[in-house]
Amino acid sequence: MGNFRRMLALRRFMLAVLLCVFIVFAASNLAVPAYSTELTVPEKALEFLEDVVLLDMTKYEAVLQLQDERFPEDLNGFAQDNIVYGLIGNETEAEAAFMFKNKTFANCMIGTRNELIYSQPQPTDVAEAAKGFIQRYQQYIGDPDFDGVKDYTALQTILDGADVTTNGTTTQGTAKLTVTTKTNYTAFEFEAVLDGVAFPWMNMEFYQETLTGFDDNWRLYTVGSSEVTVLEQEAVNIALDYVETFSWTAEDQQVTDFVVIDEPRPVELITTRVKEPLTLYPSWNIELYLDKVYPGNINRIFVSIWADTGEIISCTPLGGGGVIPEFSSLAVMLSMLGVFALTLVFYKQKLPKK
Repeated sequence: MGNFRRMLALRRFMLAVLLCVFIVFAASNLAVPAYSTELTVPEKALEFLEDVVLLDMTKYEAVLQLQDERFPEDLNGFAQDNIVYGLIGNETEAEAAFMFKNKTFANCMIGTRNELIYSQPQPTDVAEAAKGFIQRYQQYIGDPDFDGVKDYTALQTILDGADVTTNGTTTQGTAKLTVTTKTNYTAFEFEAVLDGVAFPWMNMEFYQETLTGFDDNWRLYTVGSSEVTVLEQEAVNIALDYVETFSWTAEDQQVTDFVVIDEPRPVELITTRVKEPLTLYPSWNIELYLDKVYPGNINRIFVSIWADTGEIISCTPLGGGGVIPEFSSLAVMLSMLGVFALTLVFYKQKLPKK
């Protein structure tokens, strides 16, 4: 009986040991993947350079020059992270600037004085370079098909059928591609066409066949409506009626008496206005030019109107030339270019020299 009890106790002890080992092993296996997948924003940026751009990061020393977090009002409490890396090689230097919104990739720009060092040979055709990039980006974000409408196969297919050597626009199904090309420069603007209305999707910029800029507009925003019940001329009439009682104050006086002329009258349907946080709706942008320059150097009035309801979004007096900046097409990329150009110049002086 004593031997039996000792054997039973030993078996219980061994079972307890095995159970502890199993628990530790299981916990370690659960913990490691969770830790490895929770990358920081700077780590996500480096992963993008290595897995999507295909830079050979073994040939560079990546120096984090800027990590800035802020909470813009238009992101409704989500964080916006700005990252700048200096990439130092033996005979090459590069810089990469990123924007992440809500910890999700949004923008990247890459600048270099020399040829970039890649981990594998790159295509000599810019369309093939773009298609390969799109495929790798799809894998990077782990999202094969956003919502059943905007899929990456459509982007690759439209590149196959488009002439990327001249400026032009091509539409296939729900994908729309606008090509802008100059000497050694090509820009691809992709839009998703829903019910005949184009929504911003992504933009890519190449110098020769080297990616210099990429902008993903879709991962953070959703479409609230693609309905356009207010047609262009009706929108213009709404704007004209509204400015009849509009006024502005300049030079210590209220300007109420002004004349709107018939031409020019630029009208644009855009799909980047936000009614609810991070939700896109179509709207009309209308510029009403005046017969002369009024106090405050005002020569035109800019009116925005919701295209689904006809409600006025904003009415702004403008002066001088040019157009009012809008979040459309390459606007995000261009605005980032201005911001990060100054940043890169400032931080360039801090890059260590080998």
